[in-house]
Amino acid sequence: MEYASAGSALAMDEDPVRAIRTRPDVSVQVAAELVRDQRAQASVSVGHTGGVLAAATLTIGRLEGVTRAAVAVVVPAVHHSVVLLDVGGTVDATPELLAQFANSGRAFAIALGLSDDPAVGLLTIGSEPGKGDALRRLAHDEFLDLNLRYVGPVEGDDVALGGIADVIVTDGFTGNVVLKAIEGAALNTAEAISRRYADPEPALEVGRSFAVGTHAGAILLGINGVSVVGHGASSAEEIAAYVALAVRGVRSDLVARIADQLAVSDAGKR
Repeated sequence: MEYASAGSALAMDEDPVRAIRTRPDVSVQVAAELVRDQRAQASVSVGHTGGVLAAATLTIGRLEGVTRAAVAVVVPAVHHSVVLLDVGGTVDATPELLAQFANSGRAFAIALGLSDDPAVGLLTIGSEPGKGDALRRLAHDEFLDLNLRYVGPVEGDDVALGGIADVIVTDGFTGNVVLKAIEGAALNTAEAISRRYADPEPALEVGRSFAVGTHAGAILLGINGVSVVGHGASSAEEIAAYVALAVRGVRSDLVARIADQLAVSDAGKR
């Protein structure tokens, strides 16, 4: 095992890009350089999500054709797990950017073994085509031209229930709100149920399992390397889960899968 020294850490209230450019010894930057220089196959951080994203983008670099990287999580939904992206990387998205996220999410779902041909949905306020704001309506048209199995618009409850789409795509603002709402609702429900039983732990464990952003980690998609980020107050067990996700990304050749999906989609739009 090799140890690399980082002279400082990124504070939560710091501007990540400025910090990385002025303090090359900041920990997220050191980790990104190790991946860039192939001294490490992946990076795992429990620090500033924006800092991890900035360091990965500026240092490791994006895949060809990728405008912005997406932050993706796996939601342990009722019927089957669902890949949800973006959950905070890009607050202001474009239809073209959401189409890139769809391709990246599809490749990630295949790498995880969720499906050989994942169903991709667009998160909006109704399942009928044309529902939603201008971004969602234009993105729907973009998705129809992608070389993937697009099942149309999906609603917020489809994220937690599963069964319709293996991959659900949205902008980073909406995705982060949905993610936190699922986590909070699950923990609230589990707490309410636990009060009715002598042994509350089973109900609480179910609730904790839905705290996906905290416990399972998030992975950056569209970066030319594997980068995972988790919550700053993570336990040792949770950090081990983040490492396992990074290992899975490396062993499944996730970066190459995303690059191939982007190339195929660009070459053969429907």
